[in-house]
Amino acid sequence: MRGELTSVAIGATQLGAASRRSAAARHAAEKVFFPAAALYAGITVPASVHGMLSGNPLLPGYATVLGHAHELLFGFALAVAAGFVINRTTTARLAGLFGLWLLARVIFLTMPDSMAALTANAAFAAALAWLAVPQFMKGAKKWRNQAFAPLLLGLCAVLAMFHAGPLTGASWLRYLALQEAVLLFALLMLFMGGRIIAPAAAGAIQRAGGHLEARVQPRIEGALLIVVALAAGAAATPGARAAAGALALVAAGLGLVRLLRWRLWAAARRPDLWCLGLGYAWLVAGLALLGTAWTTGVLGANTATHAITVGALGTLTTGVMARVRLNRAKLDPARSPTIPLMAGVIAAAALIRLLVPGDATALAAASGLWALAYALMLALLVRIPPR
Repeated sequence: MRGELTSVAIGATQLGAASRRSAAARHAAEKVFFPAAALYAGITVPASVHGMLSGNPLLPGYATVLGHAHELLFGFALAVAAGFVINRTTTARLAGLFGLWLLARVIFLTMPDSMAALTANAAFAAALAWLAVPQFMKGAKKWRNQAFAPLLLGLCAVLAMFHAGPLTGASWLRYLALQEAVLLFALLMLFMGGRIIAPAAAGAIQRAGGHLEARVQPRIEGALLIVVALAAGAAATPGARAAAGALALVAAGLGLVRLLRWRLWAAARRPDLWCLGLGYAWLVAGLALLGTAWTTGVLGANTATHAITVGALGTLTTGVMARVRLNRAKLDPARSPTIPLMAGVIAAAALIRLLVPGDATALAAASGLWALAYALMLALLVRIPPR
């Protein structure tokens, strides 16, 4: 009997220790958010395009251009951001954050104009900020490194603004919120893209026998943060659209200089880095096109934004997600044929949206190409499970 009781006691002790280890475990959010974001991107864009073109949406959230843009930015892009910036968190916190994201998607797609949609989406954004900002700000002393916090909080604010539109009767708030969101996501990609591309390029060029002096380029990065923030402020100010356009053109010029100084062509046999450079180039082109649209009116602003929301967002998110997963699995991203294939498919989708903006068949084709790119992304993530 004593032996049986001792065995039970030892078993209970081991179970309790395992439970404590599980509770204390730390996880990278990309384990769940990258596959979920890839799957959602591949489904939600074609579904929303079908709803807009057919007039018979699968769900109410897929019925309008506003819903399409909301889920692309706040559903998909914010999920990728969560997977990238949260490197270590507990099982309970990761499960809670992912649960909030799922809840926000379900409620928005079924009741897009409701207070419940506002509450669920704001809760996810607030939880993301609560988890991500302290991690990112730890040890950040320079103001440029601290800029991530107000940037993420700004995205939370424009998300709340979007949902406040139908609740207050000010429908124009939704259009303003999406416009501001595009600029803030562009700024996020300018900032985070530079932090990813610069060290990777420096290492690759060094291994090829060269040397890269211009890495983070703090003065240009600081100028980009200020100029794009000013452009976002001017775009929200009545009568200041031309000023916002001029600032967007300045940001495009700064981004181009930064990209050229990385000398990615000197990174021999690194197609994964060239694809990240292509994504950054799409971002530069998008800011230039948006600035041209706002200053001259020659090009529609909605058309111009697709260089950012399709070309830049698609190329950078697929490139970053693939590189993170491959690096953590101790595999060489330069040997992956999936990364350049995804970049090429997304480039085709972006060019269709820019060159044939008003054609329904072209829109359907672009959404199909986008879905193909994220099907490839999901296949890579599933084939290479996280370590």
